[in-house]
Amino acid sequence: MIKAGAFEGVDLSIHWHPGSSNTVSTGKNIGLNSFKLHFKGRTAHAGGDPHNGRSALDAIELTNVGIQYLREHVTSDVRMHYVITDGGLAPNIVPDKASAWYFVRAETRERIDEVYNRMLNVARGAALMTETEMSVEFLGGCYPTLNNKVLAKTVYDAMNEAPQDEWSDEDIEFAKAMSQSAGSNIAEDRIYLELGQDVYLHSGVRPIQSDVGHGSTDVGDIGHIMPTIMFGTACASLGSPGHSWQITSCAGSPIGEKGMIYAARVMALFGMKVLTDPAILADAKTEFDQTMADHPYVCPIPDDVLPPK
Repeated sequence: MIKAGAFEGVDLSIHWHPGSSNTVSTGKNIGLNSFKLHFKGRTAHAGGDPHNGRSALDAIELTNVGIQYLREHVTSDVRMHYVITDGGLAPNIVPDKASAWYFVRAETRERIDEVYNRMLNVARGAALMTETEMSVEFLGGCYPTLNNKVLAKTVYDAMNEAPQDEWSDEDIEFAKAMSQSAGSNIAEDRIYLELGQDVYLHSGVRPIQSDVGHGSTDVGDIGHIMPTIMFGTACASLGSPGHSWQITSCAGSPIGEKGMIYAARVMALFGMKVLTDPAILADAKTEFDQTMADHPYVCPIPDDVLPPK
């Protein structure tokens, strides 16, 4: 979309994500590359003539073992995850095709690219060991987020001014059940510890945060072409693990609806502040230009990778 000019003429961007607290952050989420590795070998009867086979699954497994060893030699912000999407048809057939899907994440685009290339070298070595052919299917990539401090202050003010619907007794009881079902996760939740015991739903607004999150979003790319800010509102109980059934349950309850409506009020008030005070946008653009002066945006998606149909 950036390459196609979809955002030309846009002054700024605001992004909301549901969470377990009402928070705006000047920190970042890390970026990523998403890609698949495909190996092609030679099929054979695994019992009758295994010597004639060249296992594509062996290549995938060797690649994944190599990536496990690579974890010891990358910086602490790097994350590498994968799933095998095709491992063969049956145990008695040497797989002539196998594929796996990978993410590599890090705090900078430069480090993402560096580790991505090292992962490809591991895969090339696996192909050499197994006498198979390896191909790469690059699916996409995104930058770490870049939150604008001027806009963060504006959102923070809007969050403190916008009304929040009160949690009902039913909301609190439901949140308590969700938090407790998550087990030790609630005891380790930093916001839960910050608020004290027996608080399962966040009210009010936390101070502006500056921590690093280890999820990824293509909002990071938007933040590198215009002033951008991200914020979250409480739509789930404290201690609910990300991407869990507890999160889903809260989102489908009045808890999620109240958090979403509060976010809509915040975004509307934020927009009104920007439109009525030209200094906000001017200052946000000045900050953005200074931050990007020595780090021009380069789209991580190669020209030959087209949008999925």
